[in-house]
Amino acid sequence: MQINPVNLNINNQAFGHGHSFSDSDYSKKKKTIVAATTALGVAVSSAVLAKHAGYSLKPSKMFKNIKNSYLAKVDFHDKEVITLGAGSCLGGLSGGYIVDKNPENRRSKNREALMQIGNISIPILTVEQFAKIGEKFGKLTKGIAAVAGIFVGVHLANFLMNKLSNFVFQNKNDERDVKATDFSAHVDDMVVAASYISDNKYVHSIARIVPIALMIPGFEVGIKKSGNN
Repeated sequence: MQINPVNLNINNQAFGHGHSFSDSDYSKKKKTIVAATTALGVAVSSAVLAKHAGYSLKPSKMFKNIKNSYLAKVDFHDKEVITLGAGSCLGGLSGGYIVDKNPENRRSKNREALMQIGNISIPILTVEQFAKIGEKFGKLTKGIAAVAGIFVGVHLANFLMNKLSNFVFQNKNDERDVKATDFSAHVDDMVVAASYISDNKYVHSIARIVPIALMIPGFEVGIKKSGNN
């Protein structure tokens, strides 16, 4: 889920599921801690979803039949993507707080968490809503509408989260325009849209990457710093 490098200055912050891993000057040890807490956040949110769906969380049952486990069977839609995304961002934020006690850097991480959660949540919601509208006109139209939902959602998320972030963090008209490369970030949305176009087993298999892909925005939150790229 990669987009242009993110500007880490709190007063000129980029927006989106992105990464600037090579730009961060955190040590490998600190990055490892952030990666671990991000993965833990996704694991916990996955467990919550699995439990809610009626799956056992006992390791003996979870690993006895992997092919029938929650993550192997689940269809990723808005509820799943938003929950996993929030878990990833909160996990990354926790790791970021552990490795960095600088108030300005923590402020940058807080803002990045807000932006990332919004950028994950809003596009997947528009994908789902557009698909419901398109469903009235047939399966193909449903799929096309879902894809259109990605484009509308990215622009809407960018607009709303810029305004919210500026309000919450009291920045003066600090906004970022949507770039063409931003759309490459939304693997989760694209997978959901593809599932509306085809129920092919390969589409379902590809969707298994969604939890892994959603770890990237959480990691980005954790390594966010103020004042450098």
